[in-house]
Amino acid sequence: MGQTSHRANITAITSDDPCEVTTSTAHEYSTGDFVRLTDLNGAMPIKRGEDQLNNNRYKIVVTDTDKFTLKDPITFENIDSTTYPSYVIGGYCNLIETLFEYNA
Repeated sequence: MGQTSHRANITAITSDDPCEVTTSTAHEYSTGDFVRLTDLNGAMPIKRGEDQLNNNRYKIVVTDTDKFTLKDPITFENIDSTTYPSYVIGGYCNLIETLFEYNA
């Protein structure tokens, strides 16, 4: 059992409902995948403006080859980022895949 990840650079995060993330290249994610957004917090050398989203897990809905919206991983409600500070720069999106190995 373990986790593997596929990382994409974030280039934009909207202040919308639902919150939409844009990556620098095609992310190759699928609707229903789970991701974790990282390196968005104010403790970075350059403040990135999205502490509320930083280091959290989300279920996604793919809207384009380089865009997806965020949902709560438990309730599946859209993430409403209309009251969050504006995105500034940087950050990563990590695809989370949990692989299970069963001993037969």
